[in-house]
Amino acid sequence: MERKAVQTVDMIIREVHMGLWFLVVGYYWYLFIFIIFFRWRENKNPFQLAMSLFFLFLAIGRVFYFIGDYFADPRALPEDVPGLVPFLNPTGSSQVLGWWLGIGGFFEWLALAVLSATAGFLIFGKRWAELVFSIPAVVFAVALALLPYDMINQYAGLAAVFYALFIPLLFWYLAYQSGGVLRQSNFILGCGFLILFAGRLIHAARFALDWAGVMSYSVTGVVSAGLLVIGLILIATGNEWEHFQ
Repeated sequence: MERKAVQTVDMIIREVHMGLWFLVVGYYWYLFIFIIFFRWRENKNPFQLAMSLFFLFLAIGRVFYFIGDYFADPRALPEDVPGLVPFLNPTGSSQVLGWWLGIGGFFEWLALAVLSATAGFLIFGKRWAELVFSIPAVVFAVALALLPYDMINQYAGLAAVFYALFIPLLFWYLAYQSGGVLRQSNFILGCGFLILFAGRLIHAARFALDWAGVMSYSVTGVVSAGLLVIGLILIATGNEWEHFQ
């Protein structure tokens, strides 16, 4: 009876986990549509265009990650239910899983490239800064799409930690250099991106955290997706801060 109760709780947490990721993907699409049609179309601000493309690439990439995580990865299935196999990867092939995750990584690193290029231009005001800031992310995007996922994933993960600190610090630097409403907006954006990337890093480390006994796979999924939702709310708030004043 106790084991069945634990299984029931675990399945409920898994359903919440999946539901939160649906919410995250939906929020990505909502922000893309809102910014591109209701902000950029009105003011033609390059920053608004970059933000819309950032959310578009995140949305597309997360769809591939979502399929890979839930329908191609044997590790995502409950271990105490025998006979379960991934719907899109019944043999448990790492190549099949790597294809879905690699394409997802391609789009998500493109999102980082767009955001980094925009941040570089905002700081230095030069086109060369866009190239310098975006090239590393583009290299990882192409590598994840073309090379074996297991070969690149570890290096991409280390680079992701760097970007998780780099992007928020850029916006906080912009907040320090600016003033008034723009300073408040950049500060909120920096906080939002920090929480967003924290959620992404926790999600990437979910299997390691489960193996170490720090946090179960299901709970990690809920925490990471929840952090992403909070981060997206802050980013949307920072992006629209001037309209709230």
